Amino acid sequence: MKYIGVALLLFTIGPFWCLAQVSLNALGKNGSVKIYNITDYGAVGDGAVLNTGAINKAINACTDGGGGVVFVPPGHFLTGTIQLKSNVTLYLDDDATIVATADKTQFTGSKLKPQDPERPINLNTKDTVSWTNAIVLIDKADNVNITGGGTIDGAMVPAEGRHVHGILAFCAKKTGISNIRVTRAGNWSIVGLYVEDFKVTNVTVTDGYDGIHIRQGKHILIRNCKLYCRDDAIAGGYWEHTVITDCLLNSACNGIRLVLPATDLDISYCDIIGPGVFGHHRGAVNNPWITNTLTGIILQPGAWGIGKGGLDNVYIHDIKIKDVQTALTFVLNEGNTADNILVENVTATGIYHNACSVEAWAAGSLFKNIKFKKLSVSYQVTDSAFTHVKYFQRPRTESRPVPYWGFYVRGVKNIEFDHLKMSYTGIETRPLMGFDDVGSVLLKDISYKRVPGVKTLKYSSATKVKLIHFNSQ
Repeated sequence: MKYIGVALLLFTIGPFWCLAQVSLNALGKNGSVKIYNITDYGAVGDGAVLNTGAINKAINACTDGGGGVVFVPPGHFLTGTIQLKSNVTLYLDDDATIVATADKTQFTGSKLKPQDPERPINLNTKDTVSWTNAIVLIDKADNVNITGGGTIDGAMVPAEGRHVHGILAFCAKKTGISNIRVTRAGNWSIVGLYVEDFKVTNVTVTDGYDGIHIRQGKHILIRNCKLYCRDDAIAGGYWEHTVITDCLLNSACNGIRLVLPATDLDISYCDIIGPGVFGHHRGAVNNPWITNTLTGIILQPGAWGIGKGGLDNVYIHDIKIKDVQTALTFVLNEGNTADNILVENVTATGIYHNACSVEAWAAGSLFKNIKFKKLSVSYQVTDSAFTHVKYFQRPRTESRPVPYWGFYVRGVKNIEFDHLKMSYTGIETRPLMGFDDVGSVLLKDISYKRVPGVKTLKYSSATKVKLIHFNSQ
């Protein structure tokens, strides 16, 4: 198998026009970059004066001067949309906060280009300008950075429904977002649509909905971020050459959710922990806010609408998953295939609802060359209803209970399990694994807890199963 690693992906991402490693004082002293202080253009950081015009005036002056740094000093600066332009860095002082105004007329978005019918990003909205409204907008601009240590506060605008994103980049190249905080976004916190060389590092997200959501991006790096979200922590699709590493992900939905194809994807050294600190509004009328985390990593191209393409060269390694409903779910839909997926050195504890799964149900969809190596999954049987599942259908947008407690595999040409530890606490009645429409299975060095009186594996004669050191605990 061929897998792409972190070192290679970091190399391919290439250099950024990024000032995150240089202090503002150093820039000012050596005169290498011109600095535009927003207060020199009329901005007032008292949390009451509306600064939309003043901040954009500073950005325009920076652009007219050939680029540089727009500086936000300490204070709370109330604003509508700030539109960054090419070769501009927005630098927020550690004690600076940009706060979204409650006046929704102060926000604007992008007029998105028509979708490629072969690679649609499936936003499912007719009014894209309104949907793309953001506090900070990067619209067809290159070499843009947001950094410095301060905060972008969405103030959950609007109060009803979803509307205003935190940061949105559209058709942008060489975007760097680093060393800032994004909080209370009225929709997604950081958004990338049709982006290239998109880098998010050392960013903390609290509250808001999706933490980082990128649809159609090349050369993406998400590193050393802490995301505490109501919805998916990291999501999107049509990713090419993507690294997600050294992140802490806390969600009341999913840790990482892929809804469109991806190639050369490396996810490593992340902690995915439930339940969510902030609740998701999917509950009943009398209890609308739900905090449980659904799946640690769910890869499901085509989940939110047809998106043809492959899920190829995926390497998931050195991951810790704790207290979520299910650890790993991989699903193919119409027009999707998958080749070369390696999951290695993953530990999942406190998994309390659904088994891991690798599933292709659609005609023509098929997984090839799938391997799980050094995987440890510990389940807690807390609801007997999940142990008596007899009939089930293809998944929709989330994982669901199946008649197996460890793994369910369907529509796979060949799959390997090497050095697995599978255990559970509580009363279990289901087999460990089930295989439907699977060509070959290798089970090597497997340690598992046996369910008394229940056959461990279930598969048909059409599946070739090879067991090497397959032992119950």
